Amino acid sequence: MRGILSAIILGLEREIKWTYPPIAIAVGVVPATASILTAVMVFWIGSSQGGSLDPYWIAYIIVGAALYAHFSSYIWAPLSAVTEGKASYTFPYVYIAGSTITYIVGRTVASFIESSLTALASLVAASYVVSVMPGVDAPITIDLLSLSLFLLSMTIGVVAAVGLGLLLAAYGIFVTRLEWGLPVYIAGLLMIFTEALFPSSSLPWPLPLISEALPFTHITRAARAALIGPLQNYPLYAAQALITGVIWLAAGVAVYVLSERRGRLKGYIDQRVV
Repeated sequence: MRGILSAIILGLEREIKWTYPPIAIAVGVVPATASILTAVMVFWIGSSQGGSLDPYWIAYIIVGAALYAHFSSYIWAPLSAVTEGKASYTFPYVYIAGSTITYIVGRTVASFIESSLTALASLVAASYVVSVMPGVDAPITIDLLSLSLFLLSMTIGVVAAVGLGLLLAAYGIFVTRLEWGLPVYIAGLLMIFTEALFPSSSLPWPLPLISEALPFTHITRAARAALIGPLQNYPLYAAQALITGVIWLAAGVAVYVLSERRGRLKGYIDQRVV
């Protein structure tokens, strides 16, 4: 536990201590809010021109885009921990100290904390901006209960994010090029398959099966149930997110442990520095 706490503190220093922490959070809120509003504006203009503007879909996009920005901003943390460590000569010390999983989990949690604050702030900011748009009354409930359930949904997502992150980190142990671009590719797939902007039912079969296998899809559904409704669907979606997240976590731990073991034997972790 002490190792995880130390890694969390180290990660928070990297995420928000490069400047005054409130400024760091505010700097993250601006692009996240802008990305949400961009998606909303595209839908709003197109629907208005077509004469079929439905405020429900505005709310649908706001929640999904906020969560997508949240996911894509911190799932790269485990891979970053490995690649930065190899490049800055710090990873050998982690190797000497013991298993690197503790270090990676701590970095992921730290990135999650910073991203959660950004996601909550951008969600509220985007909802307020949309509320003053003509002809739009997005049915988003912003109160203590809904925001608490929204935050719980994101917290459940940490389990899945660590699992996916460990898979990416396992890849990062053995490569020295192109690993920085991998999270971008993964984020693009998450936009398509996690119902960030549209339901998975609109995808051709069997692609919806991929969506159902991703915990981030169920997290997004749970968040929408909390903020848009119906609230009675929240326990089911949250349970599905937790179950699939645990499966991804188990797979990530297994793959990373094997990769780390091979990395130690082959000298990728304690000898190879780029």
